[in-house]
Amino acid sequence: MAIRLIAPPVAMAVSMADARASARANGNDQDAEIEIRVRALTAEAEHITGRSIINCTYAVTALGFAGVIPLPSSPLVEVVSLEYLDVDGATQSLSEDVYVVNRSIEPGFIALAAGATWPATKQSPEAVTLTLTCGYGPDETSTPAAFKGYILAKVREYFAPAGTPESPHLIRGLDCLKVHS
Repeated sequence: MAIRLIAPPVAMAVSMADARASARANGNDQDAEIEIRVRALTAEAEHITGRSIINCTYAVTALGFAGVIPLPSSPLVEVVSLEYLDVDGATQSLSEDVYVVNRSIEPGFIALAAGATWPATKQSPEAVTLTLTCGYGPDETSTPAAFKGYILAKVREYFAPAGTPESPHLIRGLDCLKVHS
């Protein structure tokens, strides 16, 4: 099974104005560096928690249908499509009545619906492709407070005067958001 990010988030998880204030930057001379830092911290927070903050689209590919298809991130916004290569190599879309999205655990998984059977697929590394959107929303207004607090505090640390100690406890603020599957 392979997971690819096919449409990364367009917006940042915190506003540039908030990030600039946390960096204690006057004007926009440091905006490029601040944006890089915010995006890096966002990626770090997403990795630690197993969540996507700003909406993005993933493709999960598999050799075929076998058991369940785990979702790559939480929260799930929508399953865009579930396609497969039939035995002749033609791309087919799997009907939504053949599978269910199980959200009883996070990040969840795709499972076979009761009474349904998975179709036969061509032998191919990408015989099955699940395309889905995950995230809390399209921009920083949807970012949960714990993520914002972590990112802005880490920006503040990064741009603090030399010799300022870093807090080893900031990462604990993400504990409430971790996906435990």
